[in-house]
Amino acid sequence: MKLATFEVNGEEKWGFLAVNPRTEQECIVVPHDVEAVIPALCRYTSYFELSKPCFIGEGKEWPKDLQGFLEMGEPGMELLRKMERFVHDYAREQDLFLIEPCFYPLDEIRLKSPIPRPRVYWGLVQNCPSFFRNDPKRYFINLYPQGHERTQASCVGQNGYMVFNGDEDVFPCGFTIEMGVIIGKRGKYIPASRAMEYVAGYTNVIDAALRNVQNDYNRTETRMGTDWYIDATASWIGKKMDTMGAMGPYLTTKDEVLNPYDLLCYSKQDGKIRDRGFSGEMVIGIERAIEYYSSFAELRPGDVFHMGAMQVDGMRMLPENSFGPENCVEVGIEKVGDLRVQFIWPYKNDWRPEDDPTRAIHPADAVRDLYANGTDKLSGPEAFDAHAVRHFWISHGNYEAAEKSEGLMRITDVPRMLNNPGRVVSDETNGRLARRATTVKVGIELCAVIGKVAYKVTPETAHEYILGYSPLAVMNDQSLLEDVAVEFSNPQERNIPLLYARWGDGYNVMLPHPIAKEAEDVMHAKMHLKVDGIGEIDTSTEEYIVDAEGILVSLTKYLTLFPGDVVSLGRISTLLEVPADIVAKDGIHGTAGIEGLGEFPFHFVKDTEAEEAETVREGF
Repeated sequence: MKLATFEVNGEEKWGFLAVNPRTEQECIVVPHDVEAVIPALCRYTSYFELSKPCFIGEGKEWPKDLQGFLEMGEPGMELLRKMERFVHDYAREQDLFLIEPCFYPLDEIRLKSPIPRPRVYWGLVQNCPSFFRNDPKRYFINLYPQGHERTQASCVGQNGYMVFNGDEDVFPCGFTIEMGVIIGKRGKYIPASRAMEYVAGYTNVIDAALRNVQNDYNRTETRMGTDWYIDATASWIGKKMDTMGAMGPYLTTKDEVLNPYDLLCYSKQDGKIRDRGFSGEMVIGIERAIEYYSSFAELRPGDVFHMGAMQVDGMRMLPENSFGPENCVEVGIEKVGDLRVQFIWPYKNDWRPEDDPTRAIHPADAVRDLYANGTDKLSGPEAFDAHAVRHFWISHGNYEAAEKSEGLMRITDVPRMLNNPGRVVSDETNGRLARRATTVKVGIELCAVIGKVAYKVTPETAHEYILGYSPLAVMNDQSLLEDVAVEFSNPQERNIPLLYARWGDGYNVMLPHPIAKEAEDVMHAKMHLKVDGIGEIDTSTEEYIVDAEGILVSLTKYLTLFPGDVVSLGRISTLLEVPADIVAKDGIHGTAGIEGLGEFPFHFVKDTEAEEAETVREGF
């Protein structure tokens, strides 16, 4: 089956692809609508009175979105296959007019990303041979997944607009076609041998990146090429920008793609082939990516991985002939489908009508959904829900002693920023460390909570967007670094596992509700961290170089922050190391607090109630 999410008359629906036998048009059939017309079908089709079709069952309803449907697992998928067969047979053999209202022609609806608001949208990097084949310095590679987290605002769907946020006459963009893998079943500690059981299906992803971000970092007193965190920020912020991660048009279920490593893929620009590739080019396969990620975080239905470039990495757009209503880019993967988008560079030519929602409101579906639902801002600190955080941002090297302790040069105007999945944030004082955790380092940070949709924020208005502040107790699982590499072949391989060290579910603990404060009141406050049996840290927020308002201004120059997003100012002092024997025996117990914001206890014990008995080291 091919499953889709779409919008019609301002309402979001989902369903499966089918052909209307009368018009021979491709349509999306909505399961909820089919259930609604079954009583009428029974009245007009006599033998249905004895054998009434039954799918979801009496008193039940289909989930409101595709992500909710995936939560139903394989039983739900089998029900939908049964309905698909019924609709096909009834439409051809019975009175079509009774069921035709359930058909939505593709030319009358707007397809969105199949998963419009993914909880996890993780893109692998350096996962094709070209990264290594042409680099004589890379004489070996470590076979572990390396990647970055996208934002929900990066998603656009079929015939959507990828809008370049750049006001300079510089070469704007490169793009690649990548295979998207959509998770269909909850799981943690998933061995590679069973990983494909957790896959719902596949989709196309266009991984685009804006290069003007790199120019901004090259203008600072610190230069790209001297600091991995700056390089990663400059490169990956360009990927995380709004609309830069097109996805779709469908979720093609895995039963239609028997071998995901034997598929041709292509890129076209204005109808002409730009490049061809092959899904078997992946260095790290789907199974290993799932095994690795689930070793420290639970995967859930609707989570998305895109597996890295399968063609030329960073296919270049040509500004002189790429940005008009007649121009488009089309990409496709055999058996998965074809995804078509248009690129818009407002600096050159924004040909959209003034009242086009992507221009008048916001280019990203996920942000327009917030405005449409009236959820574009939080009513107050009490409305914050740590378990509903969409994005979690961390500044690196944002403290005075960073050069001495980490070798990171001082930077003030465009801070080093990388984001993590939102589910790593929690207000639970009782948490679980991943089973693989050995040595764990604990730190304290200051974080800010965003109160409303934030884009192009100015220094004068930045304070209006901050809902409040909280201490943040940070668990840093060093085993992620120890397990994956024998020797590091480049700075990225050394630093990426350090990012994942904070990606465990709930590893970053904060207050249940942020405290409303002005920036000047929290930037001169004492900080205290105590870990029982290990030691204490006393420091001050005065050590920070850039405050939360400055970070907000810097980030929103490029992308949109959502209400409830958490932004950490990063570490500012030595971390407390908890040895492996204490982690395994007693867990981690302590308190974290910041003057004027309060204090809370935290308790972390090692997870011993794993779903799977197999070791996560299998395959590594």
